[in-house]
Amino acid sequence: MNPKKIIEKLEHELSHFLISEITKSNPEKRGSSDVYKYKGLDLIADPKSKAKEKTVSIRIGPLEAEFKINDGTKQSGALSPEDERLVMLWLGMSENNYHLKAIFSHEETRFVPNIIPFDLEEFYANPY
Repeated sequence: MNPKKIIEKLEHELSHFLISEITKSNPEKRGSSDVYKYKGLDLIADPKSKAKEKTVSIRIGPLEAEFKINDGTKQSGALSPEDERLVMLWLGMSENNYHLKAIFSHEETRFVPNIIPFDLEEFYANPY
């Protein structure tokens, strides 16, 4: 699947999760400007990253923090304490974690030539 589509889907799901959690205790907040900041949040991930520890950055309004994908802990940056707690909770959900890891999975494609040299038939006949 295309990493950009996965990121867009995860942004949408994270914003809905944050809004539902913030308004759970006080449903009147749903129409307030407090939850409007979650509509424009950004989830930033570099699918071509060669780093051993894969991370994702989440920007909510002017604040941004970077979280490790494997364990959901914050690596750098800062969000509001409530937002950080909810983002770590969201990252810990298995479905979200699976989709985040899918962004960084690289399938290697092996080149198979159209014309196979006769002395290399064994090598190219069974490419895997």
